[in-house]
Amino acid sequence: MKFSVGYQYPDEEYGERFPEILQDYADSVAELYFAPGNEPGARSPAADASGLNEAEAWDILTEDLIETRKLGIKLNLLFNANCLGGQCIGRELQERVVKITGRILETCGLDTVTTASWFIAGVLKKHFPQLEIRASVNMKLGTIEALSYASERFDGFCIQRDINYHLDTLQQISVWAKEHGKKICLLANSGCLRNCAVQIFHDNLVAHFSELRTSECCMEQDPVFCRRFYADPTHRMEYLAHSTVIRPEDVHHYEELVPMLKLATRTHSNPRLVLEAYTSGKFTGNFFDLTEPGHGIFFRGKVLDNAKITPVYWNTKSRCKENCSNCGFCKKVMEHALLDCTELS
Repeated sequence: MKFSVGYQYPDEEYGERFPEILQDYADSVAELYFAPGNEPGARSPAADASGLNEAEAWDILTEDLIETRKLGIKLNLLFNANCLGGQCIGRELQERVVKITGRILETCGLDTVTTASWFIAGVLKKHFPQLEIRASVNMKLGTIEALSYASERFDGFCIQRDINYHLDTLQQISVWAKEHGKKICLLANSGCLRNCAVQIFHDNLVAHFSELRTSECCMEQDPVFCRRFYADPTHRMEYLAHSTVIRPEDVHHYEELVPMLKLATRTHSNPRLVLEAYTSGKFTGNFFDLTEPGHGIFFRGKVLDNAKITPVYWNTKSRCKENCSNCGFCKKVMEHALLDCTELS
């Protein structure tokens, strides 16, 4: 299995640039996906957040992309904000997309652009026909019908995370993709709730983070629903039942279905840990530490010991009918694997 990994600007805590991490896993990493720090929905430290001005942020990004390219890793530029406001089909947006894409292509090289915008996909197809245009996971594409509708403008698709364990559907999508010359991938370690009703709202919120004025926000209402959900103690033992995470130990089950898994690492506190786990196919530690976003904070004093999540978990989860109210299997796994911190194997 090959992996698509999300870029972070240099982290002072760990003291290493992202290409230094990638070079240790270059044989398994197919591509690096990234967004300039000041783009809507970039999910990377923007210039103002990291203390860098825009020129400095661009210089660092460019240098890291060039070094990544030297490792034989492809580059995937993101324009995957879910909301672009009044400019969503505007000339200003078109010009910015063309300018940024052209700049990256000229200075670093570029293979793929991922977007959640039908409009941007059309702009890219017109101006950069040599690039692969991929549909973002934010588009929630999980059926052959949805893929066929979008196939006019997209060469590849990051499939809806909610069907990561719907193997029959994934098999049908895989066959369709091969027959139509399309590429597909899955997001492996999302911490989002499966079929979350607030997902689109949250993605729109992320697109506007840079515009938010904290002093005017209603802070007593946490807009991130999964945090509110797991803050309620009565929901915490449902964690695995609502999870879409593909465990590192189960990656091999997907090798015939998709050529690549996407790893969420752009805001993860320890991207090296995620890469080590998935490229090795095993993880000994706290399962909560693998996901982005992570929810371990709501289980203070507890760890979900990945080594105690039995292999039977895959067998049952991959045949799951998602009738959680009448099942209880995932809760039993949680009860077995959720330990006091001092008991972690």
